Amino acid sequence: MQNTTKYYESLVKTQRNYKQMTISFLQAFFFGGLLCLFGQVILTILNLFFSPNESNFYLLIIIISLAAILSAVGIYDDMGQIAKCGLAIPISGFSNACVSAAMEYKKEGLVLGIGSNCLKLAGSVIVLGTCSAIIVSSIRYIIEVLI
Repeated sequence: MQNTTKYYESLVKTQRNYKQMTISFLQAFFFGGLLCLFGQVILTILNLFFSPNESNFYLLIIIISLAAILSAVGIYDDMGQIAKCGLAIPISGFSNACVSAAMEYKKEGLVLGIGSNCLKLAGSVIVLGTCSAIIVSSIRYIIEVLI
């Protein structure tokens, strides 16, 4: 038992590179903020031509489409290596995940390859999102009824 603990501690010690972790955190923070700034600039421009609701809708379409195109041509993964989670967390990361899953199966054709695998990840996200929305809404409803 003691040897296992020492072995585990030696493994963990080699993985603790706080300097690299801090740099990764700062990169994710910076590039995530840059993505938000880009979205805000686009939203401000869209607000000049459309209503706020329409602008939000078009912004989502632009971000999702841009991430999908960059994923399809292989640029998004390179950007992700630099930006860390700064690009993976927002909706662009979800778009990348869907397109990447589809691109792995493009050899099998449009319908059986890309079409059937594009939403492979989306199904689980939609189910989890719907279930969490039901649970949170139920808790909120119960709290509002009791108070």
